Amino acid sequence: MKSSPRSALSCSSCAACALLLTFLAAERGGFFVAPPGPLYVDPSELRVVDGDTFHFGPRELRLMGVDTPEKSAPWFDGNQEPWATRATRFSRRALERAREVEVRSRGRTDRYGRELVHVIVDGRPLAALLAQEGLAYPTVQHYGDGGFPEIAETILKLAQPPEFEHPAAWRATHRQPWDEDAR
Repeated sequence: MKSSPRSALSCSSCAACALLLTFLAAERGGFFVAPPGPLYVDPSELRVVDGDTFHFGPRELRLMGVDTPEKSAPWFDGNQEPWATRATRFSRRALERAREVEVRSRGRTDRYGRELVHVIVDGRPLAALLAQEGLAYPTVQHYGDGGFPEIAETILKLAQPPEFEHPAAWRATHRQPWDEDAR
């Protein structure tokens, strides 16, 4: 069966429209925009909440690539002490001793609205340092590299086996039944 010039034109028009829509979607989704560069911050401006969570002004930041033990919270029955305190102290001391701190982000958030970031302390990812000390479980295998493949690789390479239960498994068995959506 021979195609008519009209049907060929129709196919070409459809292909052109599809290509245009793909381009517009990619542009709107930020595909053509370079990721933001690192934000250099005064270490004293980052307030450590726990081993993997920080406040930076009004922003709540969550380290990508690792999960540290849980501290006491109303939505949990118990805690993962002494490991939670050790991870928190480690993060706090790393920032107190730092000469240079940068925050790297792709602008993504977790389900609690925390901005997912890497905190780089004197050129080294804090997440990798926590994992190296056995104070955090790597989460790269589960969540991916978050757009930072080199940092994810460093975390996995340096990680030492922690001596505490994986925080995700611990949370699943210690969450208060009345608060299913809590952290």
